[in-house]
Amino acid sequence: MIILPEIILSIGFLLLLCMSPFLKKDAHKHIGYLSLLLIFLTQFSIVKDIFIFEEVFEGFFIIDSFGSFLKLIILISAGLVLFFYLIVKNDKSLNRPEFPLVVLISLIGMMFMVSANNLLSLFVSIELQSLALYILVSFSKEDLNSSEAGVKYFVVGSLSTCIFLFGSSLIYGLVGSTDFSSISKYMIDQPDIPMILIIGLIFILVSISLKISAAPFHMWTPDVYQGAPTIVTAFISTAPKVAVFGVLIRLLVFPFGEIIVDWGKLVIILSITSMVIGSLGAIMQSDIKRLMAYSTINHIGFMLMGLVPGTEDGITAISIYLILYLTMNLGVFLFILNMQRDQINVTTIKDLSGLYKTEPIMAGCLAIILFSMAGIPPLAGFVGKLLILNVVVDSNLFFLATIAVLTSVIAAFYYIRMVKSIFFDEPTEELDILTNNQSKLLMILFSFFNLTVIIYPQFFLSLSASIALSLFALK
Repeated sequence: MIILPEIILSIGFLLLLCMSPFLKKDAHKHIGYLSLLLIFLTQFSIVKDIFIFEEVFEGFFIIDSFGSFLKLIILISAGLVLFFYLIVKNDKSLNRPEFPLVVLISLIGMMFMVSANNLLSLFVSIELQSLALYILVSFSKEDLNSSEAGVKYFVVGSLSTCIFLFGSSLIYGLVGSTDFSSISKYMIDQPDIPMILIIGLIFILVSISLKISAAPFHMWTPDVYQGAPTIVTAFISTAPKVAVFGVLIRLLVFPFGEIIVDWGKLVIILSITSMVIGSLGAIMQSDIKRLMAYSTINHIGFMLMGLVPGTEDGITAISIYLILYLTMNLGVFLFILNMQRDQINVTTIKDLSGLYKTEPIMAGCLAIILFSMAGIPPLAGFVGKLLILNVVVDSNLFFLATIAVLTSVIAAFYYIRMVKSIFFDEPTEELDILTNNQSKLLMILFSFFNLTVIIYPQFFLSLSASIALSLFALK
């Protein structure tokens, strides 16, 4: 009998919720460490059944290797963010037991998302994780920027919900079902695909694009990244992106795989605009969190490019890129969390000036991660970009590959500008000396991973290829 990891996580969450009122001193830390233990147990249950394929809850959800793989990535990234939360100094408003509990709620929604096999179950799962993220973004009650970011995120999220429901209603009205298998069978049986179905898919794509920050539906991202507490920004830039990307892949490859020519054109547009806006928009930014928002948009565009051919190789390349993107992103945000002057957090690029003089090891680690994000060989970012470019070139999409290379060159400018500030600018006011040994160790591990991926890429290739194969076995 399969015990769903979502059920384990849900039961554990309820137990922690009941326990939290009885914990007085350092309740947020106790609940935080117990949440980490719960995440570990959930990961164990996933690994145990990672090669099982089964439909559950009358076909509303599906258990397969692709979903299990994404769940592991989501849980690992969320676990790391929770660990960051426990080891760094946070604002007092964040030191409440509700914080890790709300993170767990969003995790439950994300795990259901990547297993959804029906438009209705997908909608409910997206809303579960979205409602938790709205709370997290506005969690810092004393910070007006956090409240403003929460309102913006909520308004855009509500718009996304309406668009998704409208697109789903069009598809249901035509097919008579919201089940992925029924949609797929309907399209196989039709000699000509009705335009109304394509329009419904366009609405769903727009809704998902809002969730993953794909341009031109990225307008909320810089403001929310800057306004939200940094630990929350680190979370929403990693785990939710993996979950929504998993939804996008499953949705396009399985039920809508027959109209790849139609949705491929839309994904090309999203990819190009994301890469162009992401690379150009960051050039004038002075705040690191806003810069990272545009960096996310650029990386999303790059990953969307791998989805255009709709092949196993493309999904394999995206899966590897997601892993590498998480290590780069988490490394940068871990450093931002530790950027303080006189015990006050700072986030501007000029605050990095002369960092190597006071923190030479941390400066070197951050530089490695930034070079990796820029795609400088032989670092991890270069490996990820090379794999996706290889897929695009093999599909004869040379114009798309050319745009990707040009935007990557532009994007490299703002990463290198940060490195220049670290090593060559004279410090105006030095940052506080980093005494957090756990953060130092994690930064070293992140940079070491980005340095050494080139040595053993075959491990990730083999793992991701088997995952992609399980997804295409559904077709």
